[in-house]
Amino acid sequence: MVTADAAAVTAALVRVLRATEAAQGELDRLDALAGDGDHGVTMVLGWRAAVSAVEAAGPATPGAVLRTAAEGFAGVGGTAGPLWGTALLRAGRSLGDAPALDTAALAGAAEAAAGGMRDRGRCAEGERTVVDAMAPAAAALRRAAERKSAPAEALADAAGAAAAGAAATASLEPRRGRAARAPERVRGHADAGARACAVFWAAAAQCG
Repeated sequence: MVTADAAAVTAALVRVLRATEAAQGELDRLDALAGDGDHGVTMVLGWRAAVSAVEAAGPATPGAVLRTAAEGFAGVGGTAGPLWGTALLRAGRSLGDAPALDTAALAGAAEAAAGGMRDRGRCAEGERTVVDAMAPAAAALRRAAERKSAPAEALADAAGAAAAGAAATASLEPRRGRAARAPERVRGHADAGARACAVFWAAAAQCG
């Protein structure tokens, strides 16, 4: 089975940054429906900080890359910083210091990330949050691991599941944040956090 090393994970984070930069306007517009309208800006700042930290430190393993990225992202503040910082840290810890990762390891890392988001955000699937995209992606990776799919195929499955999960938030009743106080404003629109997560998985699934 093909595996991914630290360089491949670092390259994936760079792709995530570029994709998030391209999606910033969309994410800000979605967030502005009931929030401050700055989710795209915050996500861009977070991924810039994460990539900068990784490129400066040059971690040698996939797990170390994610743990280093977590330190950078967590510093951006707001709700996204701690949420994604926790997700990346949990994912990195789940990988330990193995020199490369396969589909099963990817699934475990995604599950750890989803768990971190649930714990830090005190949220669950169906509440119109980032978890509604992250959890389906993790589940898709686990199914791919059980089929013994290659990482590239598994990541494509995860990207599709995250996109579908994000799109489905348009019909969910918000239960967290400002949107919960003005549900009519966001009805019919995807959650900004879930959409940012879909952008993450779409970029991660691209070929280097």
